[in-house]
Amino acid sequence: MSNDKLDALIKRIATEHGIVLSQDDPVLMMHTLNEVLLVQNEKAHAELLSNYQAVLEESFNQWREYSTKKSNAMINASMNNTQLTRDQFAEQCIQLINEKIKIGIGQETHDLARISRQAAIINLLAAALVLISVVLIFVILS
Repeated sequence: MSNDKLDALIKRIATEHGIVLSQDDPVLMMHTLNEVLLVQNEKAHAELLSNYQAVLEESFNQWREYSTKKSNAMINASMNNTQLTRDQFAEQCIQLINEKIKIGIGQETHDLARISRQAAIINLLAAALVLISVVLIFVILS
């Protein structure tokens, strides 16, 4: 402690308490010792705070890395699930369209076969009428 500070302290004690201390008074020694201890404590606290800040930053970085990895894994899983669901939906749609086409073609084929059968029967009846007509004409003319 500098002499100026010590002199200021002696004046303050004399003014406030009415006691005059000398430079070699043990009370002043205790004051100096307290100041030294406060400075040492301040340095120790600053070092502890600095260490604590480093630990907090390291923990923050670890949590950030962990949460980034976890969120990326969740996003990838969600994307894979979405792609799988989309592929399954597309496959179901294709199967449904194929079934509808088969049903439509089957029904259309059935309708065409029925119409063709009817046309064939009508043609056969027409041919039979023509044959009967020709036979009647030959019978009548002969």
